Amino acid sequence: MNIDELLKIAGAPNNARSRASLARCLEVARVECEHAKRAKEVPAALFKQLDKSITKTLVLLESLEKYSDWRDIRFGTYVSGDGAAVAVSAKELFDGKLTLPRNPPPRQGIPCLDGTHVGVNVRAALRDIHETIVRCTPKAKQGQPEKVDRAACVHFAKKFFVAYSPHRASTDSKNPFAEFCEHFYRTVNGKTVETDSLAWFIRAALTNTQRLRWSTKVHDLEV
Repeated sequence: MNIDELLKIAGAPNNARSRASLARCLEVARVECEHAKRAKEVPAALFKQLDKSITKTLVLLESLEKYSDWRDIRFGTYVSGDGAAVAVSAKELFDGKLTLPRNPPPRQGIPCLDGTHVGVNVRAALRDIHETIVRCTPKAKQGQPEKVDRAACVHFAKKFFVAYSPHRASTDSKNPFAEFCEHFYRTVNGKTVETDSLAWFIRAALTNTQRLRWSTKVHDLEV
């Protein structure tokens, strides 16, 4: 199923803007489907354990900083390229020069005075890691991956259909929206799905009762 056929089913104009918008909706739906599949590969319990452990570590560090001898424990100084930190220019960043070993050797004694030195707020970096863990933790309400990808496809199909189709989307199986969702799903996932199996997701999308959190944070994208 190509973009021309999807546009025809929706009754949407076939111009540069509509084609670009449809391509964008398809791509974002693909990202969500892939994210749902990958999220299930990591046990939710591991995310929860990390959340609790890092939260406790941050609290303990903050408590330790109240003592004068430890007030700067959050700050670390590293030599660029020593395995723990690296400083690069913008050009080097785009050239792929920003690389670090996953398991650098332990630091020995006083850091070398030669080279470029990098100051790091370690507690802030740990907080960033924590925020990523919390944001990416699979939510129980997301359900199984196959349910999430159907919900995502219907959600982004609706985004396009409402913006460009002359037809009013409805839950009626004979409404062009149902067929559009079916072919939208096939284009995203490369497999056929019966319209009936999308009925619940269509109804939820049209009544705004979907309670899923989209990983790409573009569920409100303008089309």
